[in-house]
Amino acid sequence: RTMSAIKKWFEDKKREKKFSRIGPGQRLCDSSTQRNAQAAAAAASSASTPRLAPSASAARAGAAALARLERAEAEKKAPRPIGGLRGSGLRTEADVRQVIQQEQQDRQLAVDRFSEPVEINTDAAPVLAVKGVYFKCPLVSPESLPWEEWKPKIRQFLAEQMGQDSALCAAVAIRTLNPADRAEECAQTIAKYVNNVLANPGEQKYRRIRLGNAVFQQRVHPACESALDFLLACGFQRQAGDSGEDFLVLPPEADLEALAAALECLQTAEGIEPLLDRCTSLLEISPGSAASVANRVALPEDFYSLTPEELELERLRLRQAAESEEMLRTRQMRERERQRETRRYRFCLVRVRLPGGRLILQATFAATEQLADIYSWLRDECLEASAATAFRLVSPDKR
Repeated sequence: RTMSAIKKWFEDKKREKKFSRIGPGQRLCDSSTQRNAQAAAAAASSASTPRLAPSASAARAGAAALARLERAEAEKKAPRPIGGLRGSGLRTEADVRQVIQQEQQDRQLAVDRFSEPVEINTDAAPVLAVKGVYFKCPLVSPESLPWEEWKPKIRQFLAEQMGQDSALCAAVAIRTLNPADRAEECAQTIAKYVNNVLANPGEQKYRRIRLGNAVFQQRVHPACESALDFLLACGFQRQAGDSGEDFLVLPPEADLEALAAALECLQTAEGIEPLLDRCTSLLEISPGSAASVANRVALPEDFYSLTPEELELERLRLRQAAESEEMLRTRQMRERERQRETRRYRFCLVRVRLPGGRLILQATFAATEQLADIYSWLRDECLEASAATAFRLVSPDKR
């Protein structure tokens, strides 16, 4: 009974809810015409009710909403901005590319401006009073040649001397034909090979050097010129292994004393280095020509006029200088900018006016030489062995 009563209660609730959704009740005696007239009268009364005017804040909010809608419609019709740049004012891909290029140029300019100083090594000044810088090497040839022409001559000279003492010539070639650091690294590596053989003469593994070994190739051959010739001169022989690889093998009958002597030659050898030829020359100033010395080089009028390209470069330089002054920089950054490009000349031309004023002695010196070298040069050129060696040099500013 209890369950049946609960079920009946739920059914009554459902029925009431269903009737409540149907709407207001109607009289059964009313016709459909009367019902339609009552609905029209209710609609007319609601329509005749006056609408309140919006407040000032509501009007401003509505205007802002309309403006947002108009902007949204305009953005749909306009070219779509490139990803991530909405609101930056860039509408097309060309604009974006131009901005990116400008940023790259500014970044590179900042790197160049505040990077480490660039060292430029030059043999001499652009306007030369001599034909060039020459060197001499009496051991090889009596000629006086530029530096780049001496290396093939020295290589040929050492190759011709290989038949007399091949180990010594190869050691000198290693020191001469390679940079100093590479030659020293090669000599240290070969010393390890040879010392292992001398310390363990019966060990076969120390008498074999695999030519394909990475360390051997990076430090000895082919990294260092004439290194293989030195090992062959020490008694090593080139042989092919069972796997097809090439080896340098020191035979059992090799003379270990000669091997030790060859190693000593390599460790104590010095390279053949050409010496600077001073190219001493005597210049004579004819009477009355002192005033015309400064006007010896005649330049055309257009030499002093700037081309449009030069004017544009000058304008860019001034603009960069103005931008640099506006930037906040540390003392170190300003120092780097001042020393961004330093010139270091390797050689210089020295002229000494001799007593009397008519003769000038000229010679080429290395830029690293001292004033004592000029005194020594003058003693060798101007004074006899029996003459007094006391003299003074006066600088152009009378010091």
